[in-house]
Formats: sequence, structure tokens, C-alpha cells
Amino acid sequence: MSGSEVLKLLAQDVRQDTLQILGTADHVTLTWVPAGTSNHILWHSGHALWLQDLMCVEPLLDVSELPKGWAEMFGMNSQPTNVADWPTQHELQRLLESQLDRMLDLLHGVSDTVLSGAASRLGGKRNLCGWILHGLHDEAKHSGEMYLLWKTCRAASQ
Repeated sequence: MSGSEVLKLLAQDVRQDTLQILGTADHVTLTWVPAGTSNHILWHSGHALWLQDLMCVEPLLDVSELPKGWAEMFGMNSQPTNVADWPTQHELQRLLESQLDRMLDLLHGVSDTVLSGAASRLGGKRNLCGWILHGLHDEAKHSGEMYLLWKTCRAASQ
């Protein structure tokens, strides 16, 4: 199996977990934040979108496809407690699904040679395959955090 096929399978698995948790959370759970933390399920969902734009879409296209202002809202240095107007659950679901389709299209047919080559925008420190895998790994960790928030919110409300 080619590297691009492996990345496509991993992207589908990881994104499915993110979408499942986002899709099962009710209105209260989406923005519930336990004491001492600042991130909620909506933020983690948007962060997954930002991650894959940065780690997969942008390196393959040399351009970001995020909506305006979303890098600031969901990026690494974002401050969720300062955001007043969050996107809706439906909007995030739609964008995450659309981005997955986009990622699968972009990865289709990318050669192992291209994947093993240094990503120029990364200063040659990591090859493109490693960069995309890092993004998928990070999204998988965030979907785990989403699941823990979902479970903790449910337990706190009982």
C-alpha cells in the first residue's frame, strides 16, 4: 500500500472520531469547560480543522483554506476564553467533513517520493509524510480530550 493510501485511511479514522464526538454532544456539553481549563469540545473541533489545514492542506496547496479569522480562534496560541461568538456545531461538522474530502482528494496519487521529500515550508526538518502524520496524531489526541470532556460533563450533570 502506498504512503498516500495509508495517510488517507488514517485521516478517515482520525476525523471520524472527531466527528462522532462533536455530533453526539448536546448544546451544554459543546461549550462546557471544567474548572481550571479553558478548552471545550467546540474549540477542540475547530482546532482539528486548523491542524489539518496547517499540516496537510496548506503544505500540499501552499495556501490555507480556513475561513477568515479561524487561525486566530483555533490556532496554537488561541485563547478560547476570549472568544464570544463560536461557530455552530453544524458549521464545524460541515467544515470538518468538507476538509476530510479535500484532504483525501489532495492525497490521492501523491507519490511516496513526494511524501518522503522535505516539505519546503518546514525548513526541511521533517518530510511531508511525517508532517501530515504529526497532524493526524495531534488531532487524535484532541479527539481523546473531546471524549474526556464529554464523559466528564455527563458525570458532572448526574
